[in-house]
Amino acid sequence: MRLRIAASGLALLGFAACQSSGPNNGAQEAFDFGGVYEDTYAGEIDRTVIPRRPDGPPNVVLIIADDLGWPYLGFLGDDNVITPNMDIIGNGGALFEVGHSTSNHCRPTLQSLITGLYPVQYERRANQIAEATLQSTPLPAGVDTDREKNILKRQYETAAIEQFETLPRLLAEVGYVSHQSGKWWEQSYAHGGFTHGMTETWDWQDAADLGDRWFFTFMGGRGNEIGRTTMAPVESFIQERAEQPFFLWYGPALPHTPLNAPDRFWKYYENRDDLSESAKLYYANIAWFDWGVGQVLDTLREERLLDNTLIVYVNDNGWEQAGDVEYADNHITLANGGPRGKGSFFETGFRTPIIFYWQGEITAMRDTETLASAIDILPTILDYVGLDAPEGLPGYSLKPKISGGALDQPRDYFVGRMTQHRAGTDFRGHPNNATNDHMGSALGGYYRRDLDWHFVWLPDRNETALYDLQNDPGQLIDMSAAHPDKVEAFKSDIDAWRATYEADAP
Repeated sequence: MRLRIAASGLALLGFAACQSSGPNNGAQEAFDFGGVYEDTYAGEIDRTVIPRRPDGPPNVVLIIADDLGWPYLGFLGDDNVITPNMDIIGNGGALFEVGHSTSNHCRPTLQSLITGLYPVQYERRANQIAEATLQSTPLPAGVDTDREKNILKRQYETAAIEQFETLPRLLAEVGYVSHQSGKWWEQSYAHGGFTHGMTETWDWQDAADLGDRWFFTFMGGRGNEIGRTTMAPVESFIQERAEQPFFLWYGPALPHTPLNAPDRFWKYYENRDDLSESAKLYYANIAWFDWGVGQVLDTLREERLLDNTLIVYVNDNGWEQAGDVEYADNHITLANGGPRGKGSFFETGFRTPIIFYWQGEITAMRDTETLASAIDILPTILDYVGLDAPEGLPGYSLKPKISGGALDQPRDYFVGRMTQHRAGTDFRGHPNNATNDHMGSALGGYYRRDLDWHFVWLPDRNETALYDLQNDPGQLIDMSAAHPDKVEAFKSDIDAWRATYEADAP
């Protein structure tokens, strides 16, 4: 049905007759609306699309949120956040609700996403490469102090990714081009095998000269403009490479601090008396992140690419910000979410939805039993592209499960190594003033998580914590003393994992 409204019917819709009069107040003539009301209903528009590249492997878009905790997305049931674009992906894709990143802070998880390795595996090899380079290469002129030598080692360690098999390099073997935008800690995009990108390289002198400001170069430099000040590099890449398969790494530093969303997002929350100030700030940044996702989806749609694009979503680590809890009066907590959020050893420091969305190819589903990890994303992408994953990777493809089948050997539990803990609390979530650095401090530990239990172990301190996730999802009550048998069994699982992946680790 088409909407057609004659000029005589405008008064019924509350429109005043638009009239004009000549200088002598002569005859009046109704304004000509020019057929504005004769357009087709949006629902009747022919939306038949001839895909830009109907054959061949799919384009791949990896969307990585930065500090977007569980469950602050509309499709997960949060009623406060405004995420219409993420809801398209979450409601329309294969959603693994029991997903985990591989670290409680960003960089190690990103290393897992790009290589398919556990952070400890990546770290061990990168350190070996950096040490070998230091031993075999004369020190550059000007590297005199221990601080400068440490910076030089960091330069070699971040460049070490040039010697890893990465997702862009693997995809390049079958004709893919690739683009990096957003968080990227490993110097230039080219170091990771991307053909295009935003983050540029740096050397030890840059870091020494910039001092504390160097951190922002380290975490991605110009790449961190994506989603905050520009979308042009991503949009241009998609438009210019639409005729060939491409891989897009879209990792905006959102909803990561600073919590400074523009007014067009802040306005959703400014008059919400039922929300704390920190919740308003954080949720507005989530809306900002969602807008960027929408820009990516719109560009794919405009270029007729959605029918042949696999979109994958994960967040790098957790966060905690209930709507009625105020963190604005504490800069440490405001920068990291609540005491069980980013950098913590709780499940909320790691949990993420993992989504695979491919319009017309992947049937929407919600999986609440599969323990899906960030290390599974690379082999799953390769499976959809038609490539075998490199031998020895700890993860596996989730495609059989997405397709309605079963995994050959699904994992029974996660194990993760933790090297850094948030400031402001101890590993049990109690207030702690051990450091005023919002980045936290070094603290070694491990966790083991299955569908029912979340177990934390600090071997050096011989401390443990055990939480019953079914009856205590907030992880408020330590059940270690009540279940010594589980404590010992879970320690054994961690020891087995360490023997497999952590041998000779630094």
